[in-house]
Amino acid sequence: MQILTELSSPFLSICGKLQSARKIDLKPRTMVYLNRLPGKVFVANRGYVRLVYPEPNGRLLTRMLLGKGALFGDLPFRPGEFLSSERAIASGTTCVIELARNELEEQASTNVHFQTLLLQTISAQFAALDRRLQWQLVSPIRTRIAAVLIDLLCFSGGRCGHGHLIDVRLTHEELAELVVSARPVVSEVLAEFKSQGIVDYTRAFICLLNLGRLRAISVSDE
Repeated sequence: MQILTELSSPFLSICGKLQSARKIDLKPRTMVYLNRLPGKVFVANRGYVRLVYPEPNGRLLTRMLLGKGALFGDLPFRPGEFLSSERAIASGTTCVIELARNELEEQASTNVHFQTLLLQTISAQFAALDRRLQWQLVSPIRTRIAAVLIDLLCFSGGRCGHGHLIDVRLTHEELAELVVSARPVVSEVLAEFKSQGIVDYTRAFICLLNLGRLRAISVSDE
């Protein structure tokens, strides 16, 4: 999910001016952290970050895909042990801002404007996660894939020559992690969507050709 520009711009502006702020440029697939770092909060400044957690069998599951303005790491005002095994990985060329959690909490306690921005940002992320968990637990795979493709449009996707371009670079394996399914199943559904003229894709990008049909599938129980 990506925070709206009217919220992310002022939020990033204040975060970037904090004393502990440190910008980190990352190449695609670079690990931001292997395990959540106590006392460290991160904000996506440019690009995308995948939050994943390992299952006992070693398989990685994508919990969230975060864009500009989104918070991750040892989030403020929350128990530090929550999802301590979470991993954060750059999806494409990415830049994040590293911050000290205590300074972020102090800024929120003394700056009412920043406190409002912080609460709105965290609320937006939790709402997106809640919506994702609800459809993930009860929806058929075609419905889950359609819903994810529509949600990915929030990541600065725009019109291209013949449809709506998703500019997040995801492999079929990464998309499978996002919808909690096997890669061959996801590839089969995408191929079906492509044959029906609903989507088109290359190894780098996905283009949504028929949003109306995709939205209908995303709310279907078929």
